Amino acid sequence: MFTEMINTLKRGILPDPAPLAGRCRAALSKKLALVSQPPTYWINDPKRNPVTEHLLWAILLLGDSDLLDVVIGIILMEQEETEGLSAEKFMQQSINHLLELAPDKTFRQQLKYEIAK
Repeated sequence: MFTEMINTLKRGILPDPAPLAGRCRAALSKKLALVSQPPTYWINDPKRNPVTEHLLWAILLLGDSDLLDVVIGIILMEQEETEGLSAEKFMQQSINHLLELAPDKTFRQQLKYEIAK
């Protein structure tokens, strides 16, 4: 769901917020529907089960604190059932992965600024 966002970031460009917000809301709806099911029904198809890390990246880039609270809840539910990472550890690793997409130091600094808003 977030391939365009990732490819844009790799080129050193921030994604357009309007389409990103639409994708983010759609992905969040899918994710909430999925995590409300027992873990045995959680599938690995990113079209039906958006990657939580990518969802977090989109929300951080959009600067939406309300949606950030929702995705933190999702992270907590998933981590409880899978790897067992704390939400803080998962978020820190995810932010590091996001920053690794930056093609240069200047864009990495810009990303840091955007996600700190």
